[in-house]
Formats: sequence, C-alpha cells, structure tokens
Amino acid sequence: MVIIAVTDILIYVDFVKYYILISILIALFYVLCILMLKRYVNKKDVKLSMLFSPPVIISTLLIAYLIFSVTELVLPKIINDIKATVLIIVSALLFSGVSFFIYLSDRYEKSIYLFIATCCTLFVDFLLAINEFYFYNRVFTVLINIAEIGGIYFFVSFFIETKRIDSSSKEEGHF
Repeated sequence: MVIIAVTDILIYVDFVKYYILISILIALFYVLCILMLKRYVNKKDVKLSMLFSPPVIISTLLIAYLIFSVTELVLPKIINDIKATVLIIVSALLFSGVSFFIYLSDRYEKSIYLFIATCCTLFVDFLLAINEFYFYNRVFTVLINIAEIGGIYFFVSFFIETKRIDSSSKEEGHF
C-alpha cells in the first residue's frame, strides 16, 4: 500500500519527471505481489494442455496486442526511457501470468477476485500511460483511481477470503 501511495503522489506531482522512479516502484509492487502469490502456485498444477488452451492463447494474444498498441502510441514520449517501460511490461506480465495461472488452476474458491484484480491493474497501467503521455483527461484520472482501488480491494479480498477447494468436493460438483 505504501508503494502505491508513493507512486500515486509521484504521478500527480510530475509523471514525466519521475517516470523512471515510478516505473521502478510499479515493478517493485508487481514483484511483491508475485511473492505474496507464491504459496498459491503448485508445480503439479502445471499442465501443458491448460497453458495451450484456446482461452489462454486468445487472452495472451489480446494482452500482447494491447501492450503493442499502447507502447506504439506513447513511444515518442518514452523513447529515452525505454528500459523503464520494459521493466513495467515484464513485471506486469509476470504478475498477470502468475495470477491467471492461479485462476486457471481452479484450486481456490475466490480466484475470480485475483482475476479481477489483475484485469484492474492492467487497465490502470495502460490507461495511465495513455492519460499521461498521449491524451490527458480528468475522466481517465477518475477511472484510473477507481480501477486502482477496485484492484487493491479484490487483491486483498483474495487473501482474506480464499480457501482451498477440496478436490473431492470439486469432483462431485460442490464448492
């Protein structure tokens, strides 16, 4: 929460001036989130059939297209800070991958909360880049803040409310 608060302050003070520091803080936030999710990932859940299923492939392609489109849109403004941008993209992709993997493994009751939180963080990152580098609008700022609060809410709710799904009740269709 402190990292998000500091990042938000720097964004509101001068996004362009503090872009590298903001990028480092955002990447640090994602790394900490991944570390928090580490205990929810189990090696025996890794199945190639799950990773190469049509929904995962389509989602991956859509996220890649979104990254490409937004990066291409703001590239003239970030050309000198491309390393910071790559840092954000890589850390966001790692966080998204871990979160979506936990969601797809279907081992926890509230994994949909994690899915929603991840979608919110991706939305915030992409809309923030557009809002600060391409087209500033106060409505975007409000949407970014709402999505950020929603993402944090669902992320924390996942940790508070989630329970492991009993495999015997899962096979019977009970959750």
